[in-house]
Amino acid sequence: MSKEGFLSAVREGIARVRQAGSEVTVVHHNDADGLTSAAALQVALSRAGFAVRRVCIERVHPPVVARIHEQFPSTILYVDLGAQAAPVISEVNRGRRFTIILDHHHPQESTDPEVLNIATEFFGLSGDMDIAAATAAYFFTLELDQRNRDLAYLSVLGAVGDCHERGGRLVKENRQALIDAVEQGHVEIVEEADGREGYILTRFGDPLPMPPFAVSVTTLGGAGYYTDGPDLGVRLCLEGPFSEAQQKLEELRRVEQAAYDKVLSRLEREGFRETEHIQWFLVGEDFAPMGVKTIGEFCWDIRNEDFVDPEKYVVGFQVMDREVPGLGAFDWSLVKVSMRLPSPLEEKILVHHTMPGLSYLVPEAAKQTDGSIDACHDYCAATLIPIGREEDLIEAMEELVKDKLAATP
Repeated sequence: MSKEGFLSAVREGIARVRQAGSEVTVVHHNDADGLTSAAALQVALSRAGFAVRRVCIERVHPPVVARIHEQFPSTILYVDLGAQAAPVISEVNRGRRFTIILDHHHPQESTDPEVLNIATEFFGLSGDMDIAAATAAYFFTLELDQRNRDLAYLSVLGAVGDCHERGGRLVKENRQALIDAVEQGHVEIVEEADGREGYILTRFGDPLPMPPFAVSVTTLGGAGYYTDGPDLGVRLCLEGPFSEAQQKLEELRRVEQAAYDKVLSRLEREGFRETEHIQWFLVGEDFAPMGVKTIGEFCWDIRNEDFVDPEKYVVGFQVMDREVPGLGAFDWSLVKVSMRLPSPLEEKILVHHTMPGLSYLVPEAAKQTDGSIDACHDYCAATLIPIGREEDLIEAMEELVKDKLAATP
């Protein structure tokens, strides 16, 4: 298990993509990591002569996967999602067309030989901090053609958007991409007074601090999911700031802030629903018309607030719209569940390993509540479950925490 093993699998994937035809459908997530990944693959595959179509989805869910594989007969490339849902994708595909999964989340094995799951975790490359999906995509583009080295800045932007620098600096595979971007004059490293690093995007001329720029990309993709936000987000990644994106961001921030203030006020007034280890809340449709990525961003924003218990998992529920842009309407009644960690609990999970991570808790709890499973890290995770199963999920997670702690010496 090594980076070379990962690159060998990437080369196999590229060879099979070339054999499969001249069209590729890139299916990607709608946050900064997913949008930068899609941007890099779109540019690199287009340079290589492929016709590229993008489909942006918020969650890998069986009906969504089925419609993608029905509507798009070309090679399908999932990026920043799909690794943990490889069995579902395999069952839907059933050998019909070559499919690649290029992801950094905790994976499961594919059961269809036509579904190649190139998940970084299979090769010992940790997706929690060491390699973002955008970095995995960047390595893919380099194997496609070395002239794609000019896309390294997208890897850095995706890694920062996924908070991979939260330990103070980008490391390992993410750092390799950072060095490439710095050598080309597209990114600058700033040493902060506390020993941490700051990253400045210089690719588009005027220096742009990376964290707020990445937040802008995620806002377009998440809050603007139903109003062409992902397309604007990809353009923002490739072109830098432009007036249409700036106007859209101003509009979305007003909508987002009003919704956040409403829910925040209620939480501060009424508090969370709680178990011994979990604090949770419902927003219903209070975040509409924004996409369900919003509940995850909100949980991240509040995780260290004074009214949040620093020792308990933070779990939020948002009703999911029946419409998926580009794919049409679906007959479902679902709620998106997002989980985040206060910093003291995150340290217990990632550093001291004294509490179970979300990549352990969420898949099993989702199975028990008819949920779909994909894209889990130890420090953040999400699932879709039927409306009405919210308390069942919380109870299942609570029991899993207690069982894990009881089994720990």
